[in-house]
Amino acid sequence: MKMKPIKLMITAALLSICIISCSDFFEVTPESSIQEDDFYKTEADLNASAIGMYESLAKEAHKFLLWGDARADLVTTGQLEPDPYINEFVVNNVSTNNPYTSYAGIYRTIARCNRQMEKVYDVHKLDKNITDRDAGAFYAEALLLRAICYYQLVRTFDEFPLITSDYAEQIRYVNAVGDTITESTLSLTPGQIESILSMPADKQEVWTLIFSDAQTALGLLPINYRWNGGASLSSKERYGRVSQVLAALFAGEIALWLGDYQSASSFCDLPIRNTAYSLGVSGTWMNQFTSTSAANHSMFLLGYEYNQGFETNRLQEFTSSARSDGGKYYLKPATAIVDALYTDNYSDTDADIREQFSYKVLDGDTVIWKYIGLDNVSSRRPPYQSNASWPVLRSADAYLIKALADLRLNNYSSAFNFVNQVREARGLVKLDNLTFPYTDKELMEDMIFAERAREFAFEGRRWYDLMLRSQMNGRNMLADVVAEKYSLEERATIKERLENEANWYIPIDPKLWR
Repeated sequence: MKMKPIKLMITAALLSICIISCSDFFEVTPESSIQEDDFYKTEADLNASAIGMYESLAKEAHKFLLWGDARADLVTTGQLEPDPYINEFVVNNVSTNNPYTSYAGIYRTIARCNRQMEKVYDVHKLDKNITDRDAGAFYAEALLLRAICYYQLVRTFDEFPLITSDYAEQIRYVNAVGDTITESTLSLTPGQIESILSMPADKQEVWTLIFSDAQTALGLLPINYRWNGGASLSSKERYGRVSQVLAALFAGEIALWLGDYQSASSFCDLPIRNTAYSLGVSGTWMNQFTSTSAANHSMFLLGYEYNQGFETNRLQEFTSSARSDGGKYYLKPATAIVDALYTDNYSDTDADIREQFSYKVLDGDTVIWKYIGLDNVSSRRPPYQSNASWPVLRSADAYLIKALADLRLNNYSSAFNFVNQVREARGLVKLDNLTFPYTDKELMEDMIFAERAREFAFEGRRWYDLMLRSQMNGRNMLADVVAEKYSLEERATIKERLENEANWYIPIDPKLWR
């Protein structure tokens, strides 16, 4: 899975203007009519720009559901006559012209992050109220959010540009003889710009960048930093902006993917010990989806303020079977697989709050309940009020990443302890170390990934967890697991397709990289 070895850093904004064939993917021109000469002068400007970075990403939640869940084993189509583009994800045969493959929103966020990083210290010089600590926080925020964007891209697409700088007036590239050239963008033709399009040499280059940026952000973000000088924050800003503990948790997850299990375990200590976040108790778990306070389960989410700006996502449309709510029932749980997942193999309890709130059978329809429910019984969100948060990383991530990393380090008692803490917090019984065979590595790995599936069901995680587990074990476990979703007649074909790891990635129109 090699990428074209072309070295360059170029703005997505520039690409959207100059490369006509790429316009659908790089629509990153700022929507505001405010001229830059009148902006980037005060801390308030930096704060407004920061909010803009998140807004473009928040519009993509329905795509993340398709990319990370519709292709995996827990989700299938809800419609009797499926939408053809949605169904391409469900049957794992996505075409290059599928509109839901567009990563324009991600690159819009990346472009805004790059611009923020290049402007922070200019504004710092102009606004004497901005301390060095504040400037570092703003810079780290953009750097970390950009890393999160590339993390989504590197696991989803085989080819994509790596854009790490923002040049509104100039472009920098390495020419054929190896010299670094800086030219005015106005002097270049669209064809010249296209010919030097930035593509990473391979995926390792992207992983290295992500891990490095996460650690840099961790060093720059002050502990328990409060945006807006500690003013009272909305839940959207409190849980919808990055933090030092998020940087540590994200670094831990990246380390897990890189096989650096000692670092993964160590990075998770900070979020686990930080009292501002917790696993909570069973009765409060659903609050992160239903409550305006989002609860301290959340490390980072994409939030929506319906009452103030009528902000919504498309999750109600994608998951509700009620037409009166705007639901199109594109996706639903794969009933047999999900029912088996939430049957606890280690106790007789059925008190897992995640089962009660993640999915339901209502009026004969099995629905993903997380984004349309207001309680664990039957209360729904009002029609067209699709403002449930989209969780990106949560407190439970720290516990389960640490459990997995410690298991790989043969620290069985620690792994057992952390997965047990998650189980107890969700209503399941605590397993006894005197009777449970927690030194059985394969059994423990099964249990940890099952806990991740229950905890993060329908949150765009499952496909990537199967990729990770396949990578960790050196065998294609994804093909085996995903094939179980299909009928007996289809399984062999699906398994054969997914045994080719090139088919794990969503295709992009080859004309974009001609």
